[in-house]
Amino acid sequence: MQCPICEQEHEKLLHNFNSFCDLPIYNELQSKVPHWNPTQGVCRHCTDQAQVTALTNSGSIDFGVTIQGNKILPIPTRLLAHPSYTGKGVTVGFIDSGFYPHPDLKGRITAAIDITNDKILHTQTYQTHSSDWHGTMTAVVGAGNGALSNGMYKSLASDANVILLKVMDTKGIINGDSITKALEWTIKNREKYNIRVVSLSVTDDQATSYRENAVDIAVAKAVEAGIVVVAAAGNDTHANLKAPANSPHAITVGGLDDHNTLHPLASTLYHSTFGETIDGTHKPELIAPAVWIPAPILPGTSAQHEAALLFNLLQISDERYVKAAFANIITQLNIDKKLVNASTEIIRLWVTNEISKRKLISPHYQHADGTSFAAPIVSSLVAQMLEANPALTPAAIRDILIRTARRLEQVPATRQGFGVVHPMSAVYHAETEHHALPALFTPIVNYQQHKVEFYLHDHEAKTVRAMGDFNNWDAHTIRLQQDGDGHWRANYPLPPKGTYRYKLLIDQQRLIPDPTNLFRETDGFGGFNSKLIIE
Repeated sequence: MQCPICEQEHEKLLHNFNSFCDLPIYNELQSKVPHWNPTQGVCRHCTDQAQVTALTNSGSIDFGVTIQGNKILPIPTRLLAHPSYTGKGVTVGFIDSGFYPHPDLKGRITAAIDITNDKILHTQTYQTHSSDWHGTMTAVVGAGNGALSNGMYKSLASDANVILLKVMDTKGIINGDSITKALEWTIKNREKYNIRVVSLSVTDDQATSYRENAVDIAVAKAVEAGIVVVAAAGNDTHANLKAPANSPHAITVGGLDDHNTLHPLASTLYHSTFGETIDGTHKPELIAPAVWIPAPILPGTSAQHEAALLFNLLQISDERYVKAAFANIITQLNIDKKLVNASTEIIRLWVTNEISKRKLISPHYQHADGTSFAAPIVSSLVAQMLEANPALTPAAIRDILIRTARRLEQVPATRQGFGVVHPMSAVYHAETEHHALPALFTPIVNYQQHKVEFYLHDHEAKTVRAMGDFNNWDAHTIRLQQDGDGHWRANYPLPPKGTYRYKLLIDQQRLIPDPTNLFRETDGFGGFNSKLIIE
């Protein structure tokens, strides 16, 4: 296929442009070929170049920054994050194995607690433990300010305050009791520390019903208290969804592979956990980058020391000193001693390959993968939204994230939920949303009044109708009425006991599952039907 912009042949052209999200790219491409339109398609190379130009012109990022080692682009750039919000005034809680007071979090750790023994972690005198690496990475990915990268690898919430809750015991075990206790601590201290978001990249051991699991019950209480709970889905496509990822109250995040590029049109899926829970809900709701994630190397460890040695070698420009420097560190790096006799060219090649093998970006950062990092990325976006509009409730946050998410083409809905988070759109809608939502989940089944209330929150829709098994998929009998604030509602007589499939028809053109109904099933066409369950 020939790209109409660069006129080069490519195996695939991209067509799925979004009128809001991709307007800067659209304008840039049209400036090159005035009569171009998205139906003609465009190659990935041209979209990447168009976004680089658009971002540079807008001042969103300085592409003159030199990146050492593996060329990993910052997450805010890859997700087109809003540059005006940094989570300032919002506190994000991280529940994980353990934590080190990393320089990227300096001055913003408002509390650090070892939940397993109720002890305060003294961040000024804390000693490094290998078990702290995972939690340190998730916290820095979610709230780091990039201090050790001159701001290059800052998160979306680089000014947010953080709470660090360690849940791994001295035996290296994380169990549901500790996670539950951490959530309960968060609820108890919510007002004291202004905790608005909790990020969980840990799971319980068993896949049980959310109605019975202590972790899930604590998640529900946290959301009821006004805390947005974000959970990692997991990294095994064949595994069962466990607490807290199975909780209908948590925003569960699966993985995206954006291939470390600047445009989402060519993105694919990461191998994250997905599917139907024991309770019949489907997870995840959203996906976010889960690979090529810039994350910190744990300070004070041998890994960080060796990374510094490798990058120091790269900085030696005088060929006469390369061999000498290499000989001085050869025992520290456990290298084959025969390499010391190799040419400087071979030595430099070995160093470069070793940096790549270790996934190193710089002496202080490496790239990591897993939904453990997708969840804090979404948590950092939530912090931006709450900075833009502190009045937002967990229901409003969920609604906006789902409405602004972007579906990947030709990818089953079961694996991506409502799609990839889009920070710029989410923050824009957060700024302008000032209406309370009536419930976290819909439709509302009223057994006393023998009716079902269908509901949709959509400011752009002109008409909304509900259609499904209960009305023989008739697009005319249930018409939702708007109350002027983007709220659409309709009452329908309570059907007999059973399970009914339905969808919402927007503007007579677009059929969608009910975004606030977690009970859904695949529709056979790559999407979902929502389920109305009458007991």
